[in-house]
Amino acid sequence: MSDPRIFERSGLLHGLSDVDRDEAQAAFRAFDLGPGEELLMEGESDRSLCYVVEGHLVATQNGAKLGRIGPGETVGEMAMFGSLDRRAATVVSESVVRLLLLDDEGLRFMRMRDNPVVQRLESQAMRTIAMRLRAADLRIGALAEGEVVRERTGRGLLSRLASSLGLAGARPKTPMPKSANVLRNTPGFAMRDEAALERLAARFQVIPMAQGETVLHEGEYGDEAFIVAEGRVAVYRSVDEDRVERVAELGPGHVIGAVALADQGGRSATVRAVQPTWLLRITHDDYRALEADMGAEGRAFRRGMIDALSAQLRLANEHVVRLSGRWGSV
Repeated sequence: MSDPRIFERSGLLHGLSDVDRDEAQAAFRAFDLGPGEELLMEGESDRSLCYVVEGHLVATQNGAKLGRIGPGETVGEMAMFGSLDRRAATVVSESVVRLLLLDDEGLRFMRMRDNPVVQRLESQAMRTIAMRLRAADLRIGALAEGEVVRERTGRGLLSRLASSLGLAGARPKTPMPKSANVLRNTPGFAMRDEAALERLAARFQVIPMAQGETVLHEGEYGDEAFIVAEGRVAVYRSVDEDRVERVAELGPGHVIGAVALADQGGRSATVRAVQPTWLLRITHDDYRALEADMGAEGRAFRRGMIDALSAQLRLANEHVVRLSGRWGSV
């Protein structure tokens, strides 16, 4: 069992019953790293998670710096709660770091007892990955040269981007998909409890998007997120008032719009349908309710969101690495 004083400093167990607190303390192990020690190595197989109590870590991929991780943040959540079976980055201590380690066995122990710390960690993982995705989008905007969106015409960048992609075209000709079928066929959201799957699916509204139609506008505030059910969307990050960088193209199962819900900020990118597309829409209120839900639908929602956001973050980080290589490691 880890020293209770470490948990007091972490805040991880605030408000728990004595039983839940004791179970969580039994599941974690505390350890320290000295400056410059390697915690995770890119490409290695490991599904443990670390919670930072004190100190700072630095994450890199192929030598390019991805970000800094400090107290109250987690490392390894993509592997522990998602489908990633290999470390996506190398993480090294920047200073003396005090950590709490949770491995697969500890996670199973808490899940069997319905310990609320699991929900807290999953919810934090969703927010952490979303905020790292925002940071990656900002870094792409700073590093990229982008492409000119036609000539200046007195119109705003987003208007010119819309024109360059063509006016909204054909709408989906396929039958409207059922939310339950979409979730059932998306590995992260799938579950054995059909009744719970139907309850989760009822939270989503199916909406069509025509080819060229804008789903999200960078910088605008939004109160909804989407899962791509059918079709494809492109993600653009503005570089300056005349240029945009195409960050990724996303297909079925990918999530868009969750970053703004995670930190209440503006949209971190513009997203447009590149072909007739069906989306599953979820409101901010339903998103928050499922994030906190302790039932089967809440667990499936968090797992699916972590999986989808992790895939998107990997794409964004790979883009950062390519841009960093163009200018030299930064």
